Amino acid sequence: MLEAISSSIYTISLTKLLEYKQRILNQQFSHILAMRKLFCLPLVCFLFTLATNCIMAQQAHIISTRVLLDSCGYFPQLSPDGQWLLYSTTDASQLLLKNLSSGTTIEIADKGYPGFDAIFGNDGNIYYITQERKKHHLIYRTGMCYDMSIQRSKRVLKAQHGRVQALRGTSGTIIGGERRIYRSQPQVGAYVYTSGATLHIVDEQGIEKVLQPITNSNGYLWATLSPDGSRVLFEVASRGLCICDRKGNVLSELGPFLMPCWYNNDYIVAMSNAGNDRIKGSRIWLIKADGTSVQALTPDSERAIQPMVAAGSIIYTIQYQGTIKQLTLDIPAKETPVITTNQKGKSTEIGHLPPCHKVDHPRVFINPGHGGHDSDDRHLPTYVHGVDDTLHYYESNSNLTKGLALDAILQSKGYQTVMSRTTNTTNDDLDLFEIVSLAANSGADLFFAIHSNATGTAARVNFPLALYRGWDDVPTTLGSKEIATSVMHHAIENQTTVWTHPQSVRGDWNFFHNWGYRVGLGVLRYNKLPGMLSEGAFHDYRPERERLLNDDYCWLEAWCQSLGIDDYFEQKNHFPSGVIAGTVRLANYQRPDLGEQAFAADTLQAANGAMVRLLNQHGLVVDEYRVDNYDNGVYVFKYVLPGKYIIEASYRNETQRIEIKADKNKSAYHQFYMNTQQEQ
Repeated sequence: MLEAISSSIYTISLTKLLEYKQRILNQQFSHILAMRKLFCLPLVCFLFTLATNCIMAQQAHIISTRVLLDSCGYFPQLSPDGQWLLYSTTDASQLLLKNLSSGTTIEIADKGYPGFDAIFGNDGNIYYITQERKKHHLIYRTGMCYDMSIQRSKRVLKAQHGRVQALRGTSGTIIGGERRIYRSQPQVGAYVYTSGATLHIVDEQGIEKVLQPITNSNGYLWATLSPDGSRVLFEVASRGLCICDRKGNVLSELGPFLMPCWYNNDYIVAMSNAGNDRIKGSRIWLIKADGTSVQALTPDSERAIQPMVAAGSIIYTIQYQGTIKQLTLDIPAKETPVITTNQKGKSTEIGHLPPCHKVDHPRVFINPGHGGHDSDDRHLPTYVHGVDDTLHYYESNSNLTKGLALDAILQSKGYQTVMSRTTNTTNDDLDLFEIVSLAANSGADLFFAIHSNATGTAARVNFPLALYRGWDDVPTTLGSKEIATSVMHHAIENQTTVWTHPQSVRGDWNFFHNWGYRVGLGVLRYNKLPGMLSEGAFHDYRPERERLLNDDYCWLEAWCQSLGIDDYFEQKNHFPSGVIAGTVRLANYQRPDLGEQAFAADTLQAANGAMVRLLNQHGLVVDEYRVDNYDNGVYVFKYVLPGKYIIEASYRNETQRIEIKADKNKSAYHQFYMNTQQEQ
């Protein structure tokens, strides 16, 4: 449990300087993680001093710092003329506009979570996206424009399912969806956007190129054109910032920073994020586009996030407080874009965004927690492999196994799915804000994070827990408590495990109250999708850990999750087959090897190697399952057609049979207790 904790900001700045020194020595880019492992401490200190001396001469100076908003402001945007501050509340439920001259504030929108994607367009108007749950809890997104001249919002792109984005072109603004697209004027110039792990560049003539500058990526985010239009800045999830030309040739790799934007043609502003670490902070950085210098603009203690460049200055938010500040540097920022207001917008049915599906299927963003066997992951020994085993149980392994299973199950049921990772490497250990942003960029209807839990003490327990953003009785996003309740209803029905307590459904603000007021889980912090984090069981309860070594048991947890997702989207009885599962244990043989707390049937020895057969009513074998040797006794028959069956379990010289019924989109369970004595 629970989430990745990002590296300290000190490490980011130190290793970035080391990277710069290495570039001086051999003109080759070296990944920050590799550099961290390469140097011993004395050499690190030497290179740090030398690299610092090299960079000092290139540092920018802060001319002024100004507070634009005292509190409760997030995702700030500044108008091109610097007169208006656009911002949202922390949960993106309100979009607000402040006149910086008079100090007056206008509420632009308070429905449909309008604050997450709002931008000032090239024409000075405000463009934003609202979302609405419609039939079967699908999310439809609408493109809106707030006309600054009349101070009124109007719909410019009607609601559609899937991803909808507000984008700036070089001479106009675009709201692009998967079915329709809106342009603020007929010619909007060149623009860029990301879709999964592809980069899309649309030129001045409307011709689109689909590029993949970095391969084997979990996704791209925050793509923007340089002020002169010649280069594209984007973030590669977990791997950091990149700059490529308009042909996709990578020009620079700049390290692990988030939410980048061009300061001018030579410099970039971005943030580093401490993730869920409640001690270390986040900072705003000024980075040379060629990678030769990096400079912190804010102190570590300030916890600065969400930078944006406009009107010749940088604005950002202070995390938790929501104070919005403005910095002015002694180097000029990018030119203020030309404002054109003499052309009317245009909406067309065919845009440049990905082709749509004719039917609006539910779309689920699946986030298997952690990634790679890194410091935020936990390894625990197993009895079979010994206390020194370092190869078998990691939470990241079972999370991914469950995530891949859920992905396959939902697709077989007709859902669309997007996964934050499909492999298990260090590069898959994404920053929490990256995960949230990938989910928002996917056009999903639901965010679903997969984890397992741990008490971290000798007081072992085992029960399923669902966490959502907000208080126990007041989720921040409509639908989050509903999905959490639905999933837990089916999770507790899994009879192949031993539960010590009922299922629990909690708001993360209550559950993690000791972290601070309204801190909660980083992966849910800025998530405006209905969503939850599933702690499917407790992996430090050793019998459960032994079950999690079984891929089919992980599949079964994913199956139970899919049933809860079916309920949420009102997809009952949609799937034609069901599941039969259970365990095979020895009735008269207590486990002598646990050495710790175990409950109920978990005190009995599993029938390792037992054969379980599924027979039809005529006695013919439909399927068979060999119980593994991980002391869990689990068997699972997947995708069983409805009807009556016989299950037959054989262990040594004993065979037991029982009739059982399979129903579509449901689970049936039976536990075998064999009377055969275990051989000494």
